[in-house]
Amino acid sequence: MQQQEINHALKNPFQPILKKVLKVDEELERLSSETFYNPFDVLYLGMEATDEDIKKMFNSFSKLLHPDKCQDPRAKDCWQIVDQAYKTLMEPEKRKVYIRIMREAREKTEFERLRENKRREKTGVAPLPPDTFESDFQKQCKNLFSEIEDRKQHLTRLEQSQKRYKLDEYERRKMLEQYKILTEEEWEKTRDERVNKWRDFNNKKTAIGTKQSNKGIRPPTENIETRPIEIITKRGDFKNIKLD
Repeated sequence: MQQQEINHALKNPFQPILKKVLKVDEELERLSSETFYNPFDVLYLGMEATDEDIKKMFNSFSKLLHPDKCQDPRAKDCWQIVDQAYKTLMEPEKRKVYIRIMREAREKTEFERLRENKRREKTGVAPLPPDTFESDFQKQCKNLFSEIEDRKQHLTRLEQSQKRYKLDEYERRKMLEQYKILTEEEWEKTRDERVNKWRDFNNKKTAIGTKQSNKGIRPPTENIETRPIEIITKRGDFKNIKLD
């Protein structure tokens, strides 16, 4: 039973879809209302699609949605989605990346369905119908692509944040450098003024506290031995005497 589901998943994704009759209104609504992370989904193709299959579906969409043939206002945007999906799948390296993700989704689908069937067997419930494998597989693909897109956007936000930080740091350093240059220039401009002030300060003769100032504090002009000393006599009068 499990092998039948795998074979169904390998063959079914694109073979029946290639015979699908595309309708303008349906495709315009689908492409304009949904978000596609997987180009295979845009062209109704599975991961086993060949170059011939891709070109065939692209030509079918071209006849249907090309702006030169479809006058609907949504045609231009829808055609860009189809054209981008086609260009992506026609690049071998990019196609390999999407195929690898889809294979991972298939393996996860197989594992989860196998586990569910074992649980059902123990409880006496019928196993999952094989024809539901494709829908489970598509859901798993969408989940994986959505997770990858979320991580990509997260990394993009981190990179933008780092770029903003580096830019802010660069601007900050630039401002500091400019401030430093301006400060040095201003300091150099006032050099002569500062030197003159310092010279004026040293040349002042009347500054309080200097030896030349009359208002400054000066040592006594006479020796202490030659200065008169006042003493009190027996009658209470002051008398000056000199020390020889």
